[in-house]
Amino acid sequence: MKRLIILLISSLFSVTAIAQDVTGYWRGILKFSPQFNIVLGLEVSTTPEGKRLVISSPNQGMTGLEPTTFSIDNNKLTFKDNKLNASFTGTFTGETLSGVFTQGGDVPVIFKRLTPEDVARLANERQWFGDLQISKFSSLPLVLNIAVIAEGYHVTLDSPKQESYAIPISTFNLSADKLSFKSAVLNASYEATWQQDAWQGTFVQGMAMPLTLKKKH
Repeated sequence: MKRLIILLISSLFSVTAIAQDVTGYWRGILKFSPQFNIVLGLEVSTTPEGKRLVISSPNQGMTGLEPTTFSIDNNKLTFKDNKLNASFTGTFTGETLSGVFTQGGDVPVIFKRLTPEDVARLANERQWFGDLQISKFSSLPLVLNIAVIAEGYHVTLDSPKQESYAIPISTFNLSADKLSFKSAVLNASYEATWQQDAWQGTFVQGMAMPLTLKKKH
C-alpha cells in the first residue's frame, strides 16, 4: 500500500510540472565580467500553432529575434540561434528560469518573470542617443540603454567613439518629466527634464557639460 501511495504522489508532481504556465516576459542579467553585464529578455507566448519564443537584448537595442530552434518540454526550455552563435538550456521553477547561456563560453543566468507592474514599465525601455558637448567645437556621442528587469531597471551607457560599451550605471531614477543617473565607474552624473520630446540636462564629470538625449529616428 505504501508503495502505491508513493507512486501516486510521484505521478501527481509530474503532471503538475508539465502543466506549469510559462508564458510571459522573463528577464535575466548575463554577467560576462564584473564590469560587463547585459540584460537578456525572453517572451514566451501561445499561438494557434503552439508556443512562440522571442529573444531581446534591450541594452544592445536588439528586439524581436526568433531563435533558429527552441523547445519547451517538461518545464525545460532550450534554444539555439545561428545568427548569435548562442544557445541556452534552463528549467522553469515557479517564477524563475535557471540555466546556462552559451556564447563563446558558459554563463549561468537566472531569469525572473515580470509582474504586470514590471510589464507596464516596458514602455520606458529604449535607447537614448545624444552628443556630449565637451567644448564649443568638440562632442562625444553617448547612448543610454534602459532595460526593464523584475522590480527595477538595468541601465548601461555606451561611448561608441571610445569603443566603450555597457558601462555600469549605479543609480537610476525616472519619472514622467525627470531622469537622472550616476556612474561610479565614470565618477559621473546626469540630471535632465523632459522638454520638446527629449531629455535636456547636464552631464557632470569633473565639469558640467550639456547633454540632450533623444530617441533614434
